[in-house]
Amino acid sequence: MDSLRKDRISFIGLGKLGLPLACCFANAGLKVICIDKNQSLLSSLRKKELPFFESGLSDLFASSTNNFIDFTDSFETAINDSDVTIILVNTQLGADGYSSEIVEDVIIKLSRTLKMSEKKYHQIILSSTVPPGTISDLINKIEQITDRVIGTDFGFSYVPDFVKLGSVISDFRNPDFCLIGANSQIDFEITSEVWALIHQNEPKITNLTLEETEIAKIALNAYIVNKISFANHLGLLCAGMSNVDVHRITRAIGQDPRISPFFFSAGTPYGGTCFPRDATAYISFGKKRGTPAGNLEFAEVINHKLLNFLMTQLTPFSKIGVIGVTFKPGSAVTVDSASVSLILALAKMGKEIFVYDHLHEEIENLDQHCQVCLQPQECIDLSEVVILMHPGSEFSKLNYIGKTVIDPWGVFTVVS
Repeated sequence: MDSLRKDRISFIGLGKLGLPLACCFANAGLKVICIDKNQSLLSSLRKKELPFFESGLSDLFASSTNNFIDFTDSFETAINDSDVTIILVNTQLGADGYSSEIVEDVIIKLSRTLKMSEKKYHQIILSSTVPPGTISDLINKIEQITDRVIGTDFGFSYVPDFVKLGSVISDFRNPDFCLIGANSQIDFEITSEVWALIHQNEPKITNLTLEETEIAKIALNAYIVNKISFANHLGLLCAGMSNVDVHRITRAIGQDPRISPFFFSAGTPYGGTCFPRDATAYISFGKKRGTPAGNLEFAEVINHKLLNFLMTQLTPFSKIGVIGVTFKPGSAVTVDSASVSLILALAKMGKEIFVYDHLHEEIENLDQHCQVCLQPQECIDLSEVVILMHPGSEFSKLNYIGKTVIDPWGVFTVVS
């Protein structure tokens, strides 16, 4: 499809992943029409104000503004003013991990406009995570509304994100691999040409079918959750044993390339916006296929057991310090944060809680349950017991004299 305009795209969804990705495309030289239904968000972006924090986003947005054509709620512009539309809207809804509700709404609006268009071809690229089996239904919906045929009158491809909050921009630009779901060579070529513009490390681009890609997306994080949970289960087994440090064990056997050291360390319960939902989505997929994912169900059990174990270590104390509040270092997100779960549970017990996170301005909503400290040493000094919920060698250099320290991540562990 040489006639397609690939120098400008329409981008639907300006959330915590969508806006950084749109900025990556704009910074790569593409003209970008940004579309979202959130009027407050659009107003902020028009005034060049960012609605949330993500590492590196402020500089990237500032350097990309000349390539943003508009910030609008008009879905018609996606069809009328571009030939390639990328969709990255929120699908973290529902009890099965993900819901395609918002994606379906976008597809319907795009399809109604596409039906009235005389253009020969329009490429739709989905980047939102959806449950397996969703895309086939979406394509059928497009064909029914537009009276067009997939592969002849429009294209549909799927590029799932494998990024981490806190390093979203770097992950988009330097992925370990790029996975493109496309059932036709034309759709694959169009999509790979667009995505290659933002890559800085020339990753391998893999083409799977749309159906395979839906499964691959949730399977990757599901596997990582298994790995995390194995290490955490091992940590629970080793807890309290004489002359045993689980972190020395995981670091030793993690040298085997079949295991590798990545995401293989006992620590705190997993949380955030991806791991819990992808695990739930994989469990749901297993049930629908008649093959329950018992391994992921066990992972969730271990996650809860670990949280309870940490609680039992803290409850004997009246003044408790928590270092690390967000679900992971480097991110301002507290969704499914184990730290927040601990803080809320301890607050109900009447404990006096002191917390520190270097993104402390993002956790002020917790100040009714705890005292937010501006420095980690202040958090330590005010507490009887301190739990290190974030790994970080800098925390091992602080003064803990006279304090009980709970160290789930092995910050103080030294392996010769």
